[in-house]
Amino acid sequence: MGLRVPPHSIDAEQAVLGGLMLAPDKIETLADKLSEQDFYRKDHRMIWRAVLELTGRGQPCDAVTLGDWFDNNGLSELIGGGSYCIELSNNTPSAANIAAYAQIIREKSVLRLVIDQATQLVESAYGNESSGVELVDRGITQLMALQKVEARSEFTLRQAMTMAFAEAERAKALGGRIPGIASGLIDLDRILGGWHDSDLIVIGARPAQGKTAALLNFSTSCSLPSGIISAEQPAQQIGARVMSIKSHVPAERMRNGRFESHDLRKLEGAVGELCDRTCLIYDRSSPTIADVSRMARKWKQQNGIRVLFVDYIQRIEASQTRSSANKAEKVGEVVRGLKNLARDLEIPVVALAQVGRQAEGRQPGMGDLSDSSEIEKEADQILTLFRPGTADENADDSIAEIDVCKNRHGPTGLVKCTWLKETMRFVNLPGENV
Repeated sequence: MGLRVPPHSIDAEQAVLGGLMLAPDKIETLADKLSEQDFYRKDHRMIWRAVLELTGRGQPCDAVTLGDWFDNNGLSELIGGGSYCIELSNNTPSAANIAAYAQIIREKSVLRLVIDQATQLVESAYGNESSGVELVDRGITQLMALQKVEARSEFTLRQAMTMAFAEAERAKALGGRIPGIASGLIDLDRILGGWHDSDLIVIGARPAQGKTAALLNFSTSCSLPSGIISAEQPAQQIGARVMSIKSHVPAERMRNGRFESHDLRKLEGAVGELCDRTCLIYDRSSPTIADVSRMARKWKQQNGIRVLFVDYIQRIEASQTRSSANKAEKVGEVVRGLKNLARDLEIPVVALAQVGRQAEGRQPGMGDLSDSSEIEKEADQILTLFRPGTADENADDSIAEIDVCKNRHGPTGLVKCTWLKETMRFVNLPGENV
């Protein structure tokens, strides 16, 4: 077998560099799509660097100025004393297809990166440098990172406002429908606009307030592919809760088997309605943030999940390398990991959190979240759940209150809804229609 040459396209690289000499203004578009390392040849990488430096100083980047740049940096021998730049300029008829050529360069670069990373994984496997699970995690993370399209990072204020106006027009065109993923509660969606991509939403509550039930209600209200990380309850219990929520058959009847034939028909109907929906469950006690990340990336890759639900933050362990860290540091690592996951996968992550004992008997605030410092900083929205009837026997036990304590994208405020204890449902107050 002959020597394998890494994937590349010299013609595309020459066309892009020659095109930039003819149309330097194209660099604004290409600089967000290509990097120096995307070019296969060393002289092409240096020409790209010179173009960026010259245009960054507001200078032209034709064959003459590029030749001067190489002379001043003692690199003229790399391009034949400037003759290669002249050749590139003369052999490029126009810059019309420069974006298409740039895409070819990027695709070849990604193929080379895949080869490099696969080779490193093979060497690590032969060298027993890591466990098999760790190598799989590393491989999945690295390969999925290559799929992510690089986003533009530099804008003028005019461009930023233009994008914001276009987003506002898109929201207006929805005709009153929320732009994000619906929670199923009208007033909550009015404040948040639904769950939004790349956001970390944290929901805190004391025990027995129904926070897991709330999470599952949000999950069943979502018709899009989703995932549930359950560190609190086994999959069978989640299945039973979801069936009760969807069928309106009390969970107690399901546990003791005292349901009637009409209840059975309702359960069968709920199963039939939900069985075709893509909802994946990861049932593991105290998973690490690496486990959660690996599973979510797998679901995104294989099943296209659009939202991830996590039950709950304090039950997720930090990485093994941070075993000596205190609880607050570990929670901080978990929260940052969830926020990074939301951004990397471009999906909303809705996670439950514990609330300290000091909030017993009242509506919690942000500061009541256990190990709240990092949660307050990283979360895009923070909601707290409280049922007044659990603290005051004279209060209406069917009322639940969700306090939007933090909302990076809009208003905050208190939302009331109805809590139906027998079926563990949170529904809109009477008189509200979806």
